[in-house]
Amino acid sequence: MAHESCRRDAPSLAIYFHRLSEAGGAEHMSCQLANALSTRGHRVHLVSWDALGATPFHAVSKDVTWHRLGFSPGLLDKARRFLVLARLLRREKIQVLIGFVMSGDKTVYAAAKAVGVRLVAAERNAPSMYLWRHGAFRRRQCFFLLRWADRVVVQFEEFAKGYPKALHGRMAAIPNPVTSAGRRAAPETANAAGRYTLLAVGRLDEIQKRLTCLVDSFSEIASEHPAWDLEIVGDGPDRLMLADRIAEHGLQGRAHLSPARPDIADAYVSSHLFAIPSRWEGFPNALAEALAHGLPAVGFAGSDGVAHLIDDGETGWLARGIDGPAALAEALGRAMSDPTERARRGMHAVQAMTAYPPDPQFDKWQALVADLAGTARRGVPV
Repeated sequence: MAHESCRRDAPSLAIYFHRLSEAGGAEHMSCQLANALSTRGHRVHLVSWDALGATPFHAVSKDVTWHRLGFSPGLLDKARRFLVLARLLRREKIQVLIGFVMSGDKTVYAAAKAVGVRLVAAERNAPSMYLWRHGAFRRRQCFFLLRWADRVVVQFEEFAKGYPKALHGRMAAIPNPVTSAGRRAAPETANAAGRYTLLAVGRLDEIQKRLTCLVDSFSEIASEHPAWDLEIVGDGPDRLMLADRIAEHGLQGRAHLSPARPDIADAYVSSHLFAIPSRWEGFPNALAEALAHGLPAVGFAGSDGVAHLIDDGETGWLARGIDGPAALAEALGRAMSDPTERARRGMHAVQAMTAYPPDPQFDKWQALVADLAGTARRGVPV
């Protein structure tokens, strides 16, 4: 009864992400946050544009209500989605809406503002993403929309510098939670077949994740490291391009593509080195999870988010620049040649990830929600 009383008194909130039926860091964080805040007594609603019969890739608590509102392209469906979302927010008496990766989603902004719901824009990418993905007009449009949000959440304090100064007063930094791993990789020890695995996990998206760069880099050093194989785990629009690149280099027997799977911890503990060739990230969950499992990592020094988690010389290796296959190959080669350093940096990686325990991060989210819900009740502008 006490739990139900707490749930009635706590602010009612909704968490939005456009698709929850797929694997991915934002999907995972949306579900994690929903589950955590529900456990803390909030009435939590997940909202997405998934089809009615969709199932979540990541676990969702039975106490969280998931609203699958459907999606079709075009202005008519955009109007439908606006109306359906606005009615949902009003019907469920939502006080705070947390929108993940919605800087350009006018429908969500408009629905929240139409019914007077406090809005949190949860940015999941470093602001350098806007330079890679958008032209000047589109960037200005996205930053203008962010002014409609009552709060803008980024994952590292330094990211605030990449946004217009007009947004700085409403920004908060909340890193992703990193759960302590129960199992550890043995990066220095070959598997039962005498082989080693270089692992990459992520969406197969050429603009951001640049996994063809990893394949190119591996091809440069594969002959020097004949006991090593490359495994790439993930789904995405560029799977065929990646498969073609593997074939072009004649790596079919040494480089493997696997679909995303929920038991990814098995891949971490059975691998020997993690690679993340992204041009940018936010707080890359796969990298953090790999490090937490004692798997040292290699990425680019110029990649925001990646360079925030990989401490060069301590938890992994950073290649110079941001997207050069030769530089990445050189860093990979050093890591693959030194089992002692892989073991040492893997141990340091486990310790480094204890800086992001889940409860303090969820405490920050809960405090943010309580603050916004309180100002909403008092009618105070944010």
